[in-house]
Amino acid sequence: MRILVIASTPVYMSPSPKNSNYVKALKKADLHVPSFDIENESLYLKAAGGYVKRAKDLFQGSFQKIVKSIEDARSQGIKVDFMLMTARYGIVPEDELLLPYNVKLTGKPKKFIRDLSERLKTKELVKEFLRASPDICILVANKSDLLLVHDPRKGFDLTEMSSKLVVITAPSVTKQFKGMSEFIGIKQVGERAGKLASYLDGITAKTLKDYP
Repeated sequence: MRILVIASTPVYMSPSPKNSNYVKALKKADLHVPSFDIENESLYLKAAGGYVKRAKDLFQGSFQKIVKSIEDARSQGIKVDFMLMTARYGIVPEDELLLPYNVKLTGKPKKFIRDLSERLKTKELVKEFLRASPDICILVANKSDLLLVHDPRKGFDLTEMSSKLVVITAPSVTKQFKGMSEFIGIKQVGERAGKLASYLDGITAKTLKDYP
């Protein structure tokens, strides 16, 4: 079995984008904390490259429950491709090296998010991973991130592109997902991480709680 998990990332990071040493390193190069200016990434890396971290390790809070559940599923022999949705970098694989940043998509207009998606080629990256024909595509998303990967009005509909799509997101967007989707509406972000763990638990040979 092969699974593709695409998950939103939180604003909590370690190191924090407010880390005083990080901010000082950037100021020395006349730079602010990274935002949506991905075109300046080389400048940020030159000034503060020592603060890069693997994507799956950078983000904290309940996001680490997602990482843990994926690692446990892999320990059962299930192939899991793990992609992260980020406000600055778009769609990135779990081992991509990222710098802490201080932006989010919450409250941004749809046009802004659509333009960002086009600029970062988020949908092209998702399509590339779907070419591997995973048995299940699981989307664990914040409402504000959805347009990065699912935009039926613009001809990009995950329900039509996945053999089986499981969506764990805000209850208010249920109408956006039809057809073959298994929609799980959960308001609390932390509870979404827990639901992913229980879902993966249900398809493994033994329960994930049996693993340390």
